[in-house]
Order: sequence, then structure tokens, then C-alpha cells
Amino acid sequence: MAARSDGSIATQETERLVSVMQRGFAMKESEALQLAVRALDDAQGTHGISTLLQNLERALDRKQKESLIVMLLEVVAADGVKDAREISVLDKAISGLKISDTSMDRAYGTYFAQRQSASA
Repeated sequence: MAARSDGSIATQETERLVSVMQRGFAMKESEALQLAVRALDDAQGTHGISTLLQNLERALDRKQKESLIVMLLEVVAADGVKDAREISVLDKAISGLKISDTSMDRAYGTYFAQRQSASA
């Protein structure tokens, strides 16, 4: 959803999305790619992102929501391009998942710690 918000999905975004899903959900690459395509298509469909977020908000606990936000941050940053539409989708996800400021602080902390350790 974040990756496609700018109208296309960069190769880096696709690779990062699949990688994030493999790691986050312990999936095989083919399974992660299929799920990513389905999720992106569903988010663009008649029910849209709002229904998806409502379902996730009810189904996930605080830690899972934080992990999801970290995954979204990774996908948004994957192509190295700052895009207002991707940030807007991220903001909608934060709002729809009812993420508290404290949880966002933890999610950002986790994201930046992962980036730092990856570049070290």
C-alpha cells in the first residue's frame, strides 16, 4: 500500500517488501511475493485501505502493530525517494491502527537501530 501510493512500485520497494514479509512472517520468498501482490491489489480494491486497517487494528496487539509500522518504514524508504503520497499512506496506517505516540517512538527507534546495524 505504501509502496504503490506513488503510482508505481520501484524494484527496490518490491525487493524490500518481500524481504520484510519473509523476515517478519517467516515466509518463503514466493509466498511473500504472492501475499504482497494480493495485499497491494486488495488495498486498491473496493474495500480499500480503510477496511484493511480496521481489520488489522482489531487483530494485532501493540507489539505487532509496532512491527508492522517498522516494516512499512522499511518499504517507504526502500527506493531512497521521499514521496509525499507514501508518507500520507504511512500516516493513514498510523491513524488506522491507532498507534500511540509512545509506540511510534519505539517503532522509529527500532527502524533506525536496524538501519544503523545494517550499515555498520
